[in-house]
Amino acid sequence: MLSGTVMNVQKGLYIIKSGHEIIKCKLRGKLLKLHTQQTQLIVVGDNVNFEKLMDGTGIIQEICERKSKIARRGAGSKKSHYEQIIAANVDLALLVNACKNPGYNFNLIDRYISSAKSGNIEPVIIFNKFDLLNNDEKEKLIKDSEYYKEKNITVFFTSTSENTGITELYDYIKNKVSVFTGQSGVGKSSLTNALEDSYVSKTSHTSEKLYKGRHTTTSSYMYQLGENAMIIDTPGMREFGMFDSEDGIRSFFSDIEEISKNCRFSDCSHTHEPGCAVKEALENGLIEESRLNNYLKLLQETK
Repeated sequence: MLSGTVMNVQKGLYIIKSGHEIIKCKLRGKLLKLHTQQTQLIVVGDNVNFEKLMDGTGIIQEICERKSKIARRGAGSKKSHYEQIIAANVDLALLVNACKNPGYNFNLIDRYISSAKSGNIEPVIIFNKFDLLNNDEKEKLIKDSEYYKEKNITVFFTSTSENTGITELYDYIKNKVSVFTGQSGVGKSSLTNALEDSYVSKTSHTSEKLYKGRHTTTSSYMYQLGENAMIIDTPGMREFGMFDSEDGIRSFFSDIEEISKNCRFSDCSHTHEPGCAVKEALENGLIEESRLNNYLKLLQETK
């Protein structure tokens, strides 16, 4: 029995990296039956055990327990009660936002962070296309992002056209498995290519990125960057609903959680009850209204 990591999933075919080999695998009968009942039995990043056949293909016999995952609520009304796992066994969730075209949204960033924390993954915020901002806009964004740094969340400002922040980002993701997430058009694939160039320029070695050349992502794909860094590039997502992320939400909004301990009622909704410490903090300017509204909205989505 051999072990490996799922690099890509395509209509019942699983691309597995085992050592230096790339093997195309299918599911054994028992797992195939389970697959018809579970929409996401195996995702990119999963570790599996498989049997290699004489023709060089393989049969997946076992799926190993996941140490982490990043997930969202299934998109569309028919799938909204299902969990959609984006990637498994990831160390870092690189939350990519475009400074312009299409622009960034702090409420959406909070969603990604909460989901990553719920899945036991370290969130990292990237503001890409930084070169498109004028000096005043750059200063404002840097100031606004201090809120995340105060919560010990790493923030990068990058530009692939000017090679800004790429080396620093490359150094941060070394020896880790990272997943790029974000909306379409924010530059996830361009960052993947820029990080590869950074690796090549540092080592003077031939690129070790797997399977594709320059690309735009149509399905989740794991790439090897050098010998120790792995990147999962994912398609852009128009929706990112919360699914079973209450722990991550409460962890990220820990300041509001701490204040809520002083509410008169233990089940206070922080909307209309008397003696609400959170509403009092809002009135005293200790909490921003937009953050409180986002906190309440995210919690409501998990119910």
